[in-house]
Amino acid sequence: MKLFVRLHINGQGWGLLEQDTPSTPNQLSDFICVSYSWGLGRSLNPFHPPYPVSDRTLPVLATTITQRPTARKIWIDAFCVPPPSQPSLRTSTLQSMGFIYSRAAEVIVVLTSAALPVLRQALLSSALSQSHLDILEAEDWVTRAWTYQEAVNAHRLRITCDGSPPDTAVDSMPFFNALGRALVSLAPTERARYPRLNAFEELMADCAVAGYLERSALQVMAMMDERTQTVPEDHFYAMMGAISTEPARAVEGVSPCEAFMRLCERKGDYSFLFSSEGREEREEMRWRPREGGLKPGGEVKRGCLVLENVVMLQLASPGEDVMAFIERWLAGFKPYGSWPHLEPEQAAFEALRALGFSGSSEYLGAECGLVFPHDPVPRSAKNVEILVAVEIMWTLGAPALVRYRDNAGSGVLSYVPGVFFGKIQNGIRVPAAVNLF
Repeated sequence: MKLFVRLHINGQGWGLLEQDTPSTPNQLSDFICVSYSWGLGRSLNPFHPPYPVSDRTLPVLATTITQRPTARKIWIDAFCVPPPSQPSLRTSTLQSMGFIYSRAAEVIVVLTSAALPVLRQALLSSALSQSHLDILEAEDWVTRAWTYQEAVNAHRLRITCDGSPPDTAVDSMPFFNALGRALVSLAPTERARYPRLNAFEELMADCAVAGYLERSALQVMAMMDERTQTVPEDHFYAMMGAISTEPARAVEGVSPCEAFMRLCERKGDYSFLFSSEGREEREEMRWRPREGGLKPGGEVKRGCLVLENVVMLQLASPGEDVMAFIERWLAGFKPYGSWPHLEPEQAAFEALRALGFSGSSEYLGAECGLVFPHDPVPRSAKNVEILVAVEIMWTLGAPALVRYRDNAGSGVLSYVPGVFFGKIQNGIRVPAAVNLF
């Protein structure tokens, strides 16, 4: 295809070129992907006028060329994602970001010029100071929705900044290690100054194991919960890129949220049903989160969802050994303090709330522990059952789903997500599958 030169950067002519991308997993192409935050400033797009792009795009591209002077193919979103005038192609591309970034030979993160002192320190393999942490805390890149999937899909990730001189790109792992050592050395009260970087630690861990573990929908949803985006649909497109590195199978007329859930269902990953979103109205689909809003697998058979790798618990009073487990866990919850004046059930809720839980304090007792639903279960509820995902065990428990029928109303089957706080005992039978109607 003929290349139309539109830009001259660092003495080189650059234009758009169509290229086939390898569809075989782990088969890399010969292009570099760029990861950066757009910021607030805008300028006209030289390739797709009159649509705006970030005023950082051209400086970021120049920085990438400086760091990789031999590069001949660079993928950058502002120019390579089709414009809104091509909606089908644009949607397909946005849903295939995981595929694109996973096939790149390298992904280069470009922070703002303020981060140059941090990069120089990381290149020396020296410990970062609090002044360096203050700089990184102000970087939008660490909390943007798109940058999460761009980083975790990279086969090789390097970090640089705007206007940096040649050879000032640092491999991600030495950078992450330097940041991690600095965060670990802080007292809990000091760490509270860095909410963005505390969340960034999870991205660092995800990058470290990305080549070994397949992340679930629930894991990605949790990682994306506090991240920001310019438009709401980007949140779902970024999550799709984080759970799939295959080309998108776009469906016309489907919202990004629905496309994300359909992608999960095709993979047999139904962990998204633990979302705190409300449920659908149709009785046979009330297990499914309403549109808009660690890994149990499942498949749909004869109109029913068959959920695997869960245990079904009945309402009961927790045993003494279970309450002892809860009290031991609370006793070790030092960063946020403990609540010795509260009953264990109340202290467990306070601990969950300190961890970001926004659900109800009206817990349900089970043989193995306590369940805190996102919304209170009506006192008139009948046939209450608790489903716990046994392959997503946290240190304090696991995700849970409460199923019941409302005896006061129409008797419809309802589902409420929640948190199981306790310990699955060895004697608890794990069913092969549980049908959700």
